[in-house]
Amino acid sequence: MVTGLILLIIFGFVAALYFPDSRASIIGAADPVIQPVLIWSAERELERLTQTVRLEARDELTLPLIRTWNAWLPENVSADGTTDPWGTLYTYIVWPDSFAIGSDGPDGEHDTEEDLRRSLQRPY
Repeated sequence: MVTGLILLIIFGFVAALYFPDSRASIIGAADPVIQPVLIWSAERELERLTQTVRLEARDELTLPLIRTWNAWLPENVSADGTTDPWGTLYTYIVWPDSFAIGSDGPDGEHDTEEDLRRSLQRPY
């Protein structure tokens, strides 16, 4: 059953590449299957990023600053780990007792119910 589904998906993508007029309809039809996988991937990446920040920040003074996040991110993670599966740069928020790394999610818009976020206590 699973093998048949995988073969069907592969066939659909091959057809989409071969027949340009069918790309939009095939991608639209595959969206309900693809989005949960992308969300799962983003959640795993957020977990990894929050742990990386926590390990790098040995104390409160070495926690990345919000204004330096865009420079800190590519210096401390691989190039493909700086953006979420939808191509948006991961966001970073700091509170007095914790920090969070987030993704704007599938809709690409900030502060919607599709946003993904992982928070941890500040290390001190």
